[in-house]
Amino acid sequence: MLIIDNLNRIYEPVISGDNITIKKEDISIGTEYIEVQLGEWDATIGERGYYVVADAYKRGSQLCYFTEKAEEEYIVPQVLMPIFGVKNSQGCFLFIAEGMKATFHIRIGLKDRRYYIAGRFDLDEDVPYEDITFYVIDLGKDADYTEMAKYYRKYQLERGECVPLREKVKDSEWLKYAVEAPEIRIRMGWKPAPSEVKEQTIENEPEMKVACTFERVKDLIDELKLQGVDKAQLCLVGWNKSGHDGRWPQMFPVEEKFGGEVKLRELINYAQEHGYQIVCHTNCMDAYHIAEDFREDILIKKKDGSLDFEEAGWSGGRPYHICPKKSLEFTKRDLPKVADLGFKGIHYIDIMSVMPLRKCYDKNHPVNQADTDQLYKQIAKDCKELFGGFASEGANDFAASYLDYGLYVTYADNERTFFDKEIPLWQLVYHGIILSNPSTTTINYPIKGQRSYMKFIEYGGRPSFYLYSKFMSNSQVNWLGKEDLACGTDEELKDTVGYIKNAYEEYKSMRHLQYEFMDGHYEKEPGVHEVTYSDGTVVEVDYTNNKIKY
Repeated sequence: MLIIDNLNRIYEPVISGDNITIKKEDISIGTEYIEVQLGEWDATIGERGYYVVADAYKRGSQLCYFTEKAEEEYIVPQVLMPIFGVKNSQGCFLFIAEGMKATFHIRIGLKDRRYYIAGRFDLDEDVPYEDITFYVIDLGKDADYTEMAKYYRKYQLERGECVPLREKVKDSEWLKYAVEAPEIRIRMGWKPAPSEVKEQTIENEPEMKVACTFERVKDLIDELKLQGVDKAQLCLVGWNKSGHDGRWPQMFPVEEKFGGEVKLRELINYAQEHGYQIVCHTNCMDAYHIAEDFREDILIKKKDGSLDFEEAGWSGGRPYHICPKKSLEFTKRDLPKVADLGFKGIHYIDIMSVMPLRKCYDKNHPVNQADTDQLYKQIAKDCKELFGGFASEGANDFAASYLDYGLYVTYADNERTFFDKEIPLWQLVYHGIILSNPSTTTINYPIKGQRSYMKFIEYGGRPSFYLYSKFMSNSQVNWLGKEDLACGTDEELKDTVGYIKNAYEEYKSMRHLQYEFMDGHYEKEPGVHEVTYSDGTVVEVDYTNNKIKY
């Protein structure tokens, strides 16, 4: 093992058992990164075994076999979990980053017919806020990626970072209901996205498209009831002023074009009277110039003092990133008002669990990633107290202690030939702890073909539907897929609920598995994957013959 930084300075760690530490005071000022190079984990082409990468460019956890390939190197910029592993002739080993894990990345590649993998802590020339610590675990020669995942799950549970779902529902009837129900998201309306008007004002704000009113959601509820869908959690996306991503962090007044606050309150009561949970989508992470409470002093400042934003833009124009300290202030101000409308269930805050932990250099409200982690925990705690649970867009590891449901774990399937096979590593760790939909490709899976359906089953998902998921002007960036559900006409409404009904009926026979850990996964033969749950249930997914067997 060699621990080295960007200037080739070598570090001598403190070793205690499996724990390896680099003291923060030993790290030189201005260090860009520190890398842990594990030469003993190098492999030559043709060796048996593989590397395990927890996430490759948001395309899922991957196996990289030591096969003949073109030479390449990847710096994996955002890992789903702060781990990686190797299975080779020497045994099976797991690397777990702990201290400074929010800065952790992976470098992996092939050069001169040798594969290599290293853990990298990107300090960005900042002073470390804690020691760099990590573990190197020898799992034994007979172990594989399943044992890696089970070890990390045990590690997370034993240190109290997360709690099994079976225990969590004891404190939340709303979460118990969500376990048993599909998620139905409805995008009510939006302005053109990406917007050509980056800095919007009241005078130049683009017209909002109305896709669904509060009265029309009542019709959806009636059709759900008519077709026998007795449980569902509805999530209203874009109920707020100017629709989806309209004026964050401003939420109120409730958008009048959908019916205004009176009709929204009526809808919430109507849903609950018919036995459905209803929640909404909010955002405390982004700020648009058009918001009535937009101010530069709430925004993240970069190291050079400039503002942090995304250039591409959404419906509200250019989204500036709010400092996490200010995000908490906005949720303290606004979420009680949202709860007062009557919403109850697993409340959704956009992008909080899918983006890396943010940092801010504003001298009036500086935060590092560890600070942000604690601030997000408080926001999620407030959601649980006000609504009953917390949901967000992704399933990054830092959210494991408070996330109840992730809209998707990964994006679309892997397209990089360097990685050989996707595996449900996150599910092997967190199934039975966090509800999830496997990927963007399995949202609306009944209309996306057999492969999407089979992946949903293999990865143990909770059915997740999205009406008007396709809203971007550029079809290439509609990341939830080109297929869509709608309720504009009565025929569309009936068809949409029909898809939900069929999925729900099948889910009722398997939803008890949401409480079980995923304890095994392997490929029995090419295209045939077997999943084992902690209650003994075995699911065989045969992609070759399009068959599923319990």
